[in-house]
Amino acid sequence: MSQTTLKALRHGLLCLLLSAPAVSAQQWVLTPAQRQALGIELGPAKAAEGLPLDGLPARVMIAPDAAAVVTVPFAGVVAQVLVREGATVRHGEPLARLQSREAMSLAADLAAARSQQRVAAAQAARDRALLAEGIIPAARAQASAAQAEAAAARWRELETAAALAPPAAGAPGLYELRAPVDGRVIERTLLPGAAVEPLAKAFVIARGSQVLVELRVPARHAAALRPGLVVRLADGHQGRLVEAAGAVDPGSQSVPARAIFTDAPLLPGQQLAVTLWLPAPAGAVMVPTSALAEREGGNVVFVADNRGFSAVPVRILAQTVAGQSVVTGVQPGATVVVAGAGALSALPAAGH
Repeated sequence: MSQTTLKALRHGLLCLLLSAPAVSAQQWVLTPAQRQALGIELGPAKAAEGLPLDGLPARVMIAPDAAAVVTVPFAGVVAQVLVREGATVRHGEPLARLQSREAMSLAADLAAARSQQRVAAAQAARDRALLAEGIIPAARAQASAAQAEAAAARWRELETAAALAPPAAGAPGLYELRAPVDGRVIERTLLPGAAVEPLAKAFVIARGSQVLVELRVPARHAAALRPGLVVRLADGHQGRLVEAAGAVDPGSQSVPARAIFTDAPLLPGQQLAVTLWLPAPAGAVMVPTSALAEREGGNVVFVADNRGFSAVPVRILAQTVAGQSVVTGVQPGATVVVAGAGALSALPAAGH
């Protein structure tokens, strides 16, 4: 249908309504053709699942009990970085390879310590037998036992160090850093070719697939906060509030709250905006924002029945950036005008 024809049809429709006999106050009665000309579409008023607070500032954090830090056991040079931030890793999976002089001598030190432990243990066993026969004094047996314990302690120490730096195939002194847990790499500090010191932080791995998001909520809503409330990202990922409210920040007049997200593509330090869904009042419904129209100084929604359309005053409680509004005044399940409400509101009601 051309724009000229549509304008003519709308003009004719207005004239028809102005000359139509009264049906009832605030009632609009249209034929199917007239509805089409005005672009009217219908949809249900759904019971509101909550009251959305859109655009709340938030930042991604590491949950204190859900992260494992991988450190460098020996000083060296980074030969290879095998994973990057965001990668999912399994327990024992190689993360990086480093070249180290200490790692090169570790195998020899471990073999020597093992040999010394065996010799000391054998000597301690012989001295215990000689002590039992009364051939040597107790002090000598005690000394050999202490030497055996010291040798065993040194061997265990080097074994532990070797477990922290398992050798990698290739050049001598090349060892691997491996994932201590299943999870997702959320931080990496190593760069190929860089020199690193002992105990330097190399990776941070978040156990499982959970991240913590701290959001700021206007202080006027603090009383409504409770664990379990839904928090949504712009891409649709959904989390749950786990910590609700705290001290009011004087500058922003907001309170902190924290939510846990699972399998969301988020990294620590990331700044974002989220939507928090507060409990909705009884009887509140959600309709497209396009269903709202202004009439006689207030907001109305047009409710359809078998007689026509009625303008029902509503109170707007919240609106989302996705084009949805939570209102009261309309019954859940009612059929309402979701498109063309503005054009319908511009027409006088039958009988006016």
